[in-house]
Amino acid sequence: MTTPAPPDSPQSAEDQAGANPWAAPVPGQGEAPEQDGAAAPGPAPAPGEIPGGVPGGPYWQPYPAPAPQPRNGLGIAAMVLGIVGALFGLAIILFWLSWLPSLLAVIFGGIGLSYARRGLATNRGMALAGVLLGVAGLLVSAGTGAFFAVRVHQVNEDRRAYEKAENIRVEAAREQAAKERQQFEAAQAKERERQAAEQAKKAADEKARHLGFGESYTYEDGLKVTMAKPVPYVPSGGVGDVPDNTRIVEVRITVVNTGPEELSLYGSGAPFVKNTKGNLIYHVIDGSGRMKFIANDVAPGQDSSSVSAYALPNNGADPFYVEFHYGKGMNSKTVTWTGSAG
Repeated sequence: MTTPAPPDSPQSAEDQAGANPWAAPVPGQGEAPEQDGAAAPGPAPAPGEIPGGVPGGPYWQPYPAPAPQPRNGLGIAAMVLGIVGALFGLAIILFWLSWLPSLLAVIFGGIGLSYARRGLATNRGMALAGVLLGVAGLLVSAGTGAFFAVRVHQVNEDRRAYEKAENIRVEAAREQAAKERQQFEAAQAKERERQAAEQAKKAADEKARHLGFGESYTYEDGLKVTMAKPVPYVPSGGVGDVPDNTRIVEVRITVVNTGPEELSLYGSGAPFVKNTKGNLIYHVIDGSGRMKFIANDVAPGQDSSSVSAYALPNNGADPFYVEFHYGKGMNSKTVTWTGSAG
């Protein structure tokens, strides 16, 4: 067993040869004893000797401590996010996405600048660029958002104004349609009233033109026509073949022009006399000169008459009809007298 040597005892060459050259130097080894309270400088190391080490041992340069790596990740991330936020802000349809990368760029850039100030990062320019781009992206996002908000508000206002104007137009159109419908209905009602009045007038006129013997009717132009009650007629002066079992009566019709203008009675010179079956009754003609026709023209205030004779059945109780036609075309009107000769 080897007994360790006291610290102050000199080491043997074997011990010095077996010493670890990489071991830390023993405190006080190689130092001169203190004299008068001050440390005396030790002997200078020999060439090739490690200071404080074993004399004659090999000398090795100590390894330098590894330098810390720069923390540049946040600065790079800030710049990338700033670029992304700025690009999103410039894209009209993606501006609403730009605020998040821009905000992260500002945060990461601020941290990156802090690292750069403390010497922990070497990309201060990237971090600063990230902060600037992030701020720009936030401003663009906010500005674009405000623009779109104003635009949307304006569009909504325009839409509401258009809807209001459209509602007013529709309401005005409805009122106009209702007014036109009322006017149309009023016009229809007025037309119905007119037609009803015209029908009533026609019916009354039609009734007024169906008379008894001895009555009169006045046309719209002022022509007044009257048939006298039939009286017996005795023919003379060359009478034609008169049917047997008949009696001859005189039919006298007189017209008076009560209007302001001359009237034409062309075609109305003689009446039509019919029995109840609508057949014409035999017209008796003699040469006495008593028979005559209504004049073709009648001046205002003038009158004219027609006289004719007809052979009726002997009993005389059967009614017969006398028709007087006046007017042309659609304006022609017929006056009818009905009665018996007995």
